[in-house]
Amino acid sequence: MSNDNQIDFYVSSVFQKKLTKSFLGDNRSNVEIAKDIGISKDILIRALKAGVIPSTRTLIKIADYLEESIDYLLGLSDKNYQRKTIDGLSFQLRLEELKNKANKKYGSIASDVGIYRSLINSWKKGDVIPNLEICYQLAVYFKVSLDYLLARE
Repeated sequence: MSNDNQIDFYVSSVFQKKLTKSFLGDNRSNVEIAKDIGISKDILIRALKAGVIPSTRTLIKIADYLEESIDYLLGLSDKNYQRKTIDGLSFQLRLEELKNKANKKYGSIASDVGIYRSLINSWKKGDVIPNLEICYQLAVYFKVSLDYLLARE
């Protein structure tokens, strides 16, 4: 995984190219594809036409649909491993696992990564996933892929 601090987590020509390539040969409309993925057609169109990277949760849906690695789609890895979110595992459980494995406390993780402790508290409570930039910072911190952090491998 690249440790480049210049990564743009909002718009990426690499993401646009890889996503477009992934849908080559699919003769359905963007509306039909977006419906199958479970996302807005506008989000899919912005990703395909301008390389706009969607929210973390939406990116997971797209990657799961394509069975492709998030790290590959974002250009963080040259290898495209087939990935899908693991049933019964969540970002929250993965974060807890990584915290325990690193023998860290949430407060020290927040301080080391440069985020507020209250953010971690909101993630621990349930269904909230951080934005992609924070996920990347956490993945670098724990020396894992985004896919691993997001319970996709």
